[in-house]
This record gives sequence, structure tokens and C-alpha cells, in this order.
Amino acid sequence: MNEHPSNTSGAGRSKIAFADLVRDKLVLVALAGGKVTAECLRANGARDVLLLDRQGSLSATREASHVRKRYRRIPDVRKNNCNVAILYGTAAFALMQKREIARFSHILVPWGLARVAAGLGLLRYGHRNVLKLAGSTTLACHGKLRRFTVLEAHVAPSDQSRQYGPAGLSPLELTQWLSGLDYVVLRGSEKMEAGQHKGDIDLLVSQKGLKEFKERLSEKVGTYSFDVYTDDGQGGHGYKSAPYFTPALAKAMLDTAILSEKGIRIARPDWRFLAFCYHLLFHDKALPSPSATLELGPDSFTKPGYYQELERLAGLAGMPVPRTFDEIEALLREAKVLPSLDLIGFYSNKNEFLKKRYFDQAPMKVGLATFFIRDFGTGLDPVSELRTRLQEHFEILAEGPITEANRERVHRGVRGGNWADKKARGGVAYPFYWFVCWDAAPTQPSARTRRKHPRVDNERIRMKDHFRRALTGKGSEVMRVVHSSDNSLEAFDHLEHLGLKEHPAITARLKASN
Repeated sequence: MNEHPSNTSGAGRSKIAFADLVRDKLVLVALAGGKVTAECLRANGARDVLLLDRQGSLSATREASHVRKRYRRIPDVRKNNCNVAILYGTAAFALMQKREIARFSHILVPWGLARVAAGLGLLRYGHRNVLKLAGSTTLACHGKLRRFTVLEAHVAPSDQSRQYGPAGLSPLELTQWLSGLDYVVLRGSEKMEAGQHKGDIDLLVSQKGLKEFKERLSEKVGTYSFDVYTDDGQGGHGYKSAPYFTPALAKAMLDTAILSEKGIRIARPDWRFLAFCYHLLFHDKALPSPSATLELGPDSFTKPGYYQELERLAGLAGMPVPRTFDEIEALLREAKVLPSLDLIGFYSNKNEFLKKRYFDQAPMKVGLATFFIRDFGTGLDPVSELRTRLQEHFEILAEGPITEANRERVHRGVRGGNWADKKARGGVAYPFYWFVCWDAAPTQPSARTRRKHPRVDNERIRMKDHFRRALTGKGSEVMRVVHSSDNSLEAFDHLEHLGLKEHPAITARLKASN
């Protein structure tokens, strides 16, 4: 009796029907040399097929029953949207790297030398259940019986921004294929219309539009790369584990989007210009050497063309070209889309320019911290428990509920304005209570904290991890009930959002600490 792999015990001994593995799936076949054909896979129910071999074009070409593309190296295995892979020869060594197999639910390896790669992959990842032996299967193809070892992959990549659109279409045709979705093309629309665009297509998609977008991607083999960011950055569609834009900027771009002459959905000129300013300042485009007071020019950015594009977009928007980084920041602040310091903190990872501009110039004594309780349907229950835990290590300088007086500022400014969470009711968990604390004896961050949270300046801030786990309960997926500042500088920025810059107890403590 054939069993489905997800219901199999003693998986290594189970026989799995080949059709159960490929039915209604997008199937990749690498280096099979004709042993497995698209026709055989289609006969077993495959929705679409991608053949990778040593011959043919580097660009994917659509043929009658499949897509064909040249195989050059192991990373070619992952550069598509297929969810089942059949790997021959050296392609099977993709099993040695999690990122190469992250898109696949099942990987089939033929009997023979390729099983050596499967064995090495299981040795490396089997004990973590990243890779699991599911059983074996056979495929009758053109009169010959092919045998395969079947592996299950259980990889949940945090970064989902790279997606793949239908093979064989031009960039213009791909954007026209997106018709009806809530999206905007971020850059390059004019070149797409002129048939000159090369490289990835960068998209901003609303969270509500993302589901339909992915449903369309699942219809046929895709090999053309999109970089897809959402308005809230959830589900791995962010940048450096944070939203690509502030929610206010993303919303404005999507809400006021217009269609180009050839049907590409783009942001209105003024928001397109501001989004590009944001991109240049916060997305690793500024060189670390320029001072904010120097006049901007081609040498201010990693590519000279960025400055020319800034000039062009400013002209389309009817706005003056910013002369300095300070002027770019002022434009974003005036439009109320400048990210808060904690969001800039995410952007500053491996970005020397942002570290120098926003964090190295105004160091603060370690000790100030802010904590926010978010609404996950627990009511006021966490307030007293968090207060008790904070008092073990911190002096609570002030606390209180979020009110009409500070709600908009806190929602927009703290945590980058991003309070989305799939575990919360309605998908959003706004803060409803806050604490401002002082630690008179802060402790150095541990090696683990420095590695995972490089902006944290006091190990005791991470007590929120223990609180989250205790509140969630053993065996449950942890809810991020508590948000906090990472360091004193961030906490000081939060004071402005809370309206507490002049609070007597906080002001006195900060003065006494200097």
C-alpha cells in the first residue's frame, strides 16, 4: 500500500506513489539527461515542469510542455518557484545547503551516486528535521522504471522577498501580468516600457494583495526574479527583518498609485520621489564616507546613476533636488514618513553610514529602557506581572496606558510603526501600556545577544524574552507581547513619541546619570 509521506512512520521503508508527490505541483528536474521527461511528469499530474540541463539558453524558454533553462551551478536549483525537485548528478549536492532547498517540500534523488549527496545532506540536517527521509518511489518513463529516494524538506526561511514570475515573459509583460493586484513597481518602469530593463523587478505589494500575488505565481513555472516587499514587512517580505518603508509611506504609495501608459502600476510622482529619497538614505545606497553637510552628487552613492535618478524623479515631482542628506531627511520628516530610531537601527545593520549618522554621534549612558505591552487579547493581565519582573532589576520612572494624547505618535513612531503580527486578533497588536525604566547597574550583553541583537546595550533588556515565554505557555508559539527599546538612545527617542521629554522623574534621573 502506498502512503503519503506526511503520514508515514518508518519513513525510510515506505513506498510512495509518484503521482502523489507531483500532482498539481511545479516540478524541477535537474541534470536528468532525458531520463525523466516533462511528458512523464505531466502524465502523473504535474502542473508545470522546469528542466535544467547543460545545454540551451541561460534565459528560460517556454516550450510546449515545460520550461527549459541551462544549468551552470548548484544555486540554479533554487532560482525558481518549483516546490518539488528531482536532482541528478552534482545538482543533488544542493542538499548540503538549506537555502538551496528552502522552496521544496520534497526532493527526489535517483538511486546511484547521487544518493551520496542525499546521505551527506541527512547527516548534516537530519537530526534537526530540516531534512527527513520520507521513503522511496518509482517512475515509469518511456518504458524504463526509475527509482528514487524521497526526502522531505522542512525549511522556513525568514527572508521571502525573492519570488519568481512566469518564465518566458519580458519585464513589461510580467508587470502587465500583475494587472488587478494592489502593488506598485518601485523602480525602472520607464525602462520596462522601452524594453531596456535588466535584472530584478522590485515591487511593493499590500499584505492583502500578497495572497493573490502568490496564487498567481503558483500557476506555472517562474524563473524571472521579483523582489517583493509588503506594506508591513510581515511574512519575510521586509528588509533586514524590518518593513522596507514606514507603513505611512507604503500606504501613501499604494493608495495614490497610478497606471503608466502601458499599464504598469507606479506611485504618484511626489510619493515616488520621496520613496527614492528613503531608498537612498536607508537601503545601503549611501557611501559611508560623505558627511551630511557635503553637497550630494554622483560620488555620494554606491552607483553614480542613483544621483541622476534622484534628479530625474525630483523633476517629475516638481520638487527641488536635495542638496544634502540633511535635506533628504527633512523632506521625509515633513511628509511624516521618516523612520523612528528603532527602525533605523534595523537598517543600520552592516551599514556604516547609518551607524555614524544616527548612533555614533550621540552616545548616551547605558541604563534607560522603555517597554510596551501589546494587545494580544490578554487584557490587562500582563501589566502587573511585567511590573513585578521589571522591579527586580529596574527602577520604574514612569508608567501608564496609551491614551488619545500619545496614541498616534506611539503607533506611528515606535517599532517603525509596524505592529502587525499574524498571532494577534485582526493581524495587528498595538501597544496599550508602557513603562520607562532606569537600570543603575546594567550588564554587558552576552555573546549570543551581541550576535542576534547587536544594538542591545544592556543584557537585562532581554528579560522580555523570558516574560514572553512565560506568558505564552510551554509548548505554544511565543507571542511578542512585550516590545522594548534596544538601547538608551532608542529609549530616549521613545520618550518623544510618548510625550515624556519633560517628565520630572525621567529628566531628573537622566541629569543625575551624567
